[in-house]
Amino acid sequence: MKATRSRTGWLAAMAWMVTVLTHCSAADVVIVESRKADGTPNAPLWVEVSGNWGTSKNKSRVFSSASLVATNVSIARTNDPVPAFKVTPKLQAGTRYTVEATFSTTSTHVASPDLVVSVMAEGVSASTIPTNTTAFQGTGADTWNLLGTITPSTNSPSLTFTYASGTLSSTSRWYADAIRFTPEPD
Repeated sequence: MKATRSRTGWLAAMAWMVTVLTHCSAADVVIVESRKADGTPNAPLWVEVSGNWGTSKNKSRVFSSASLVATNVSIARTNDPVPAFKVTPKLQAGTRYTVEATFSTTSTHVASPDLVVSVMAEGVSASTIPTNTTAFQGTGADTWNLLGTITPSTNSPSLTFTYASGTLSSTSRWYADAIRFTPEPD
């Protein structure tokens, strides 16, 4: 009888551990690009909410291991109507993520040097992302620019990026290439 009881207890403990390990998978890095590999908008993960968005081949030149696959990026050349886009990644609720943006620039079609973008987070229990960011200004081209952190309260939180101020024209643009979500260690 004693052997049966301890074997039953051991089996129950093992079943509990397998259940816990199955449900405690580590979160992955998620990168949401503005365009798919074929150049079309990356909906529903990235939606151009308002404004006149165009396409450019001026892709960010961040290190190749960043897994950027699209050959085109979204660009805004005017603030009338006000441009905005919304990113809705698939994340793990309750995990804290570092959020970063990347884009590129050229000598003839620069990323706006004075662009300010407002950011609104939905479906998060915590956020350190400021209301307004300069992360899309030309000086931050071809690198990952820190926006802040979020802790999603849902598996599909969203961030909406809206033009707030700055120069947008045919030669001074808002390049919107990719947003990266990196889980932070516990």
